[in-house]
Amino acid sequence: MIELEHLVTLRTVHRTGSVIGASAELGYTPSAVSQQLKRLERSLGAPVLDRVGRGVMLNGLGRHLVDESTEILARLEALEAGLSGFREGPVVGSLRLAAFSTAVRGLVAPALRELWKGHPGLEVTVLEHDPHDAIEQVATGSTDLALVHNWGDLPLPFPAHLDVEQIGTDTADVLLHRGHRLAGAALLTPQDLADEDWVCAPEGSVCHGWLTHMFDEQGLRPRIRHWAMEFSSQIGLVEHGVSIALVPRLGREALPQEIVAVPLSDPAPTRRVMLTWRRSMSSSAAVATVRDALATASSQRLRPELDPPCL
Repeated sequence: MIELEHLVTLRTVHRTGSVIGASAELGYTPSAVSQQLKRLERSLGAPVLDRVGRGVMLNGLGRHLVDESTEILARLEALEAGLSGFREGPVVGSLRLAAFSTAVRGLVAPALRELWKGHPGLEVTVLEHDPHDAIEQVATGSTDLALVHNWGDLPLPFPAHLDVEQIGTDTADVLLHRGHRLAGAALLTPQDLADEDWVCAPEGSVCHGWLTHMFDEQGLRPRIRHWAMEFSSQIGLVEHGVSIALVPRLGREALPQEIVAVPLSDPAPTRRVMLTWRRSMSSSAAVATVRDALATASSQRLRPELDPPCL
């Protein structure tokens, strides 16, 4: 008889690519993971892994088990999620939430405070990931729920087995030093900023993609001189007159006195803030409770525009 725990371990080794990676995700020691895999092989009477150097990879039988177990585990997850709806009183259990950095500060933190008050038995673990990684984490079962964003018409790749809900819209402004020649403008366009030195998130990030896309639409390229992942670092460079930056309102608190924020148009830089979860978890009381808390936090911080997400 194949034990469910052993099957989950095998799938985690396949997804992470190693026993060490699986042990880190599952919270076991590498030795415990190896022992579970050996027990699985004994129950099958055949190996599921091939040794490759110091690592392992799934053989044909291992890959077959992973492929065939996907639907089975999804049904079990849906069954367990549905059972949680029959329990009365405060929600209990555990949930893993992936979220982008500014959402952790601006939305997740206040939502957790309210959850602890109403549902002290619900343990939420927060992991900071950019949107693409967060979606993958949910799709593969590493996390249960993700808070993600996308800029304008730039799509995010949501797999078919995920559900998506938009909970707000965030707007970005151009941040300039108070002494900048454009600091007194009421509104700016990409054409106004074509010759400026920018600080931006690294290539491959959603924010970098939107900045370059915004200029591409006008046949221009932004002159990016500095690279910084954290908006606080970008704000620091702007404060000293080194560069300008495009920073969403969710990504900043009160600005230093030396910085002014000017709205941008043509196009206006807005990003959809969305929640995504596996459809098999739709009946989960924990998922529903955390979704509600995040939607409430968003309504208090962001404009609740509900345009359909760009899938």
